[in-house]
Amino acid sequence: MDVGQFIERAAAAPSLLLATDFDGTIAEIAAVSGGAAAAPVALEALQALSHAPGTAVAVVTGRTIYDVAARTATLDAVWRVGEHGAEIAAPGGALLYTAEAPVEALDALERDADEIARRVPAFWVQRKRCSIALHWRLVSAEDRPAAFAALGVWAEAARQRGLVVMEGRSIHEARDAAHDKGGALAFMLARLPPGTVMVYAGDDTTDEPAIAYARAHGGVGVYIASSERPAPRVEPDLTLDEPEAWIALLRELAARRGGLVSTAAPRSA
Repeated sequence: MDVGQFIERAAAAPSLLLATDFDGTIAEIAAVSGGAAAAPVALEALQALSHAPGTAVAVVTGRTIYDVAARTATLDAVWRVGEHGAEIAAPGGALLYTAEAPVEALDALERDADEIARRVPAFWVQRKRCSIALHWRLVSAEDRPAAFAALGVWAEAARQRGLVVMEGRSIHEARDAAHDKGGALAFMLARLPPGTVMVYAGDDTTDEPAIAYARAHGGVGVYIASSERPAPRVEPDLTLDEPEAWIALLRELAARRGGLVSTAAPRSA
């Protein structure tokens, strides 16, 4: 599938669910996750699409539901999914699903992670409600061997406690195995009209279940490539070479379904 074929299919769908990851997709990857911000043109396109006839829009992320809500506050009619499907809010903000947190396991893993952070400079531990993320993007080259060795031990301890460990772009995250972004798509699709066409776009290993789910159910999976993750482990329908290409595609689709001024088609990888 090329960009033109994608636009034609998505634009013609009587009912469309347009779902996108946040970091590395509508926002550039930031050295510190707190500094990430969605591109204004992406938010403009998503806002137009969310008000277009027969169109549902979702932002699906590993961030907490409150974090993504704050970073997409200008969007007033979108689904929001936090912590890889552990939290799901309907358009308007009502929280429809909240997973039970594996508190005991996360508490133990947080203690172990804090010990790593005491030994490895610039290693950052982020505790969420249903998961714990270890960020090593800012760890120096000379400290990375020690960090990776400690991460391996930590990841094995997480698995022994019944959690899954996702290795993403400069991040290891442990969470309950019962939730992923593909499951979040299923949750939303069940609440939309029969025959809804799904589109999902993401840039990392955490997005692979959603890309695979969309394709398995007659939808479209879009992958945004990067030097860190040049190719996914699942087959997408369309690969783009940067977030700007996905945002340009969103604007083109919004022009077709939501009334925005058209832009040039994005480049494919």
